[in-house]
Amino acid sequence: MKQISHLNEQIRQEIMDIELECEYLGQKMEDVFKEDFHELKEQIVIELIREVKGRPASREDIFNENYESYLEVGVEKDDIYFPNAYIPVWKCKREMFHSIGLLMSDNLNVLEKKLSNIITEMHEDHMKDRDS
Repeated sequence: MKQISHLNEQIRQEIMDIELECEYLGQKMEDVFKEDFHELKEQIVIELIREVKGRPASREDIFNENYESYLEVGVEKDDIYFPNAYIPVWKCKREMFHSIGLLMSDNLNVLEKKLSNIITEMHEDHMKDRDS
């Protein structure tokens, strides 16, 4: 994660764009792995979560103290959701007398590879559980 100490409108727009790209990437990866999990009677779920102190937040809250966004990867089985992993995207916090932000340092290609590895490992684990 890279630290950003000067929060301005350009940074706000950049973060909003990155979060949007992460949402699209999550949808794309769900589509790619959908059939693999369907065989296990499970549904892969990849969501961008935005929250402030554990409560849902909107993208307009990006510079609010304790705002964070992350990609959460999990599966749904029999209408029960099981979270598995998360990848931080952005976090805004107060340090001394001003706000700073921490932004993921991965580009989308690296992020896609990370997600792919996480999902493949989840699928393999669930295949083993099914076979045992």
